[in-house]
Amino acid sequence: MDKKLLRQQMIAQLEALIGTKNKRQQVEQISEALFASSEWQQAQTIGVTISTALEFPTALIMRLAVAQGKKIAVPKSLPQRKLEFHWVDAATEYETTPFGVDEPLVEAVADKNELDLLIVPGLLYRPNGYRIGFGGGFYDRYLADYAGQTVSLVFAEQLHDHWEVEPFDIPIQKLFVGTATDN
Repeated sequence: MDKKLLRQQMIAQLEALIGTKNKRQQVEQISEALFASSEWQQAQTIGVTISTALEFPTALIMRLAVAQGKKIAVPKSLPQRKLEFHWVDAATEYETTPFGVDEPLVEAVADKNELDLLIVPGLLYRPNGYRIGFGGGFYDRYLADYAGQTVSLVFAEQLHDHWEVEPFDIPIQKLFVGTATDN
């Protein structure tokens, strides 16, 4: 199936999940699994995006990380579809990009080798960790030489394996997947 069409269909499904009991229950389930995992427990530094309404909400993740003494880095997009992570704290200011993504207005760059855990966003996932993102290839470029742990927080509705993996696609090491409910 065409990735552009799959993205459009998944965006519509994720929009329909906003504010539902199903989404709240999956967020709780996935959060519990993440926070109990060795990936989370062992990480001292975490790279994570500021989520949009469609995505898994990352504010809780960021709050808990800070409460546990972990450092947080948030990505900023660069020319040539590249990403760079910047260290953030409670005082960090953000600007919203034309794509609706909040990016930090700080210059404290986090080197890739400083990030223990990267929480990678996406739209669709295969059970084996391959993902379809929002279409820019930013994360595939970043992950090409990233040596730390990678996880994704996935709603049950996002699992889909009717698409072809591309040679440049890099699988996520561990998916935390929710279980859909009827509501």
